[in-house]
Amino acid sequence: MNREPSRSASVADIVALLEADIIFGRLRPNQELTEDTLMERFEAKRHVVRSVIQELVGRRLVVKPRSRSARVKDFTFEEVGEIYHMRELLQRDAALIMPLPASAQALAALKEAYVKHAAAVSIAADGSLIRRLNDQFHDQLFALSCNRELCKAIAFYTEVSNPIRSYGIVAPEWLQQAVREHAAMIQAIEAQDRVALARLVVDHMQPTRQRWESLHVGRAPQQNDH
Repeated sequence: MNREPSRSASVADIVALLEADIIFGRLRPNQELTEDTLMERFEAKRHVVRSVIQELVGRRLVVKPRSRSARVKDFTFEEVGEIYHMRELLQRDAALIMPLPASAQALAALKEAYVKHAAAVSIAADGSLIRRLNDQFHDQLFALSCNRELCKAIAFYTEVSNPIRSYGIVAPEWLQQAVREHAAMIQAIEAQDRVALARLVVDHMQPTRQRWESLHVGRAPQQNDH
């Protein structure tokens, strides 16, 4: 269970807790987030809760239809396809433009991020920690492209896909596979094999998407109002 923030918690504190609730399924698609409920849960004033909701809407985790309560965003198959298409294009391009050989310092930082994530997986650490370390590994990986705008775009679509990724990102079998694939990415960089790296960074994201799709077959998600 996530620890509730203190009475003086900031908007960022509350956003982080609600984001984790959404990503790990404690708040489900289309579940309402009423201002009164959030005010009571976090002992927060209405203007703080409204800022929280606005931030979550900006992160595309929540939708706020006119004259209605906010609710957790649901995805259609079409939206998932579009999001993952963008992720594939961006991540493949980062791999293909990456200057190789990578600098010793950058490669060392990537290996350090790999070790931290692998260690967390090996001891079955908290899911939020594993997800954060996983994202840190990928941040270090794509930083090797030396294109900050491209990295920003990758980070944006990764964040957008968090509720989709959550369906498999903490599954034990996927975590072990992710560690192996991270190691393979490092090996491809050391071997200066762009083709293998480009393939790996695209294939790596597919299991969580496939799990989302398998769990949504036969269900027609509500189209979110904007």
